[in-house]
Amino acid sequence: MEREAPTVFFSQDLCARYFTYVKDASAHFVLFDDADTLRQKLRIGAGMGFNAAFFMWPEVRDLATKLFCRGSM
Repeated sequence: MEREAPTVFFSQDLCARYFTYVKDASAHFVLFDDADTLRQKLRIGAGMGFNAAFFMWPEVRDLATKLFCRGSM
């Protein structure tokens, strides 16, 4: 992100953020979640009747406060 300074987009269909960049004449597509997209996925899952979710701690550690604190939703 820092090196490419891309414009980040949101995909409603995927409920995820993404950006593209070109390096060495090859196009790259990077799809990722942040706290907002993960919370949105949790809300969608809850609406479908799922009452639990599994996260890999190393992958969400930097998002934990925003993702899990009740006041941040």
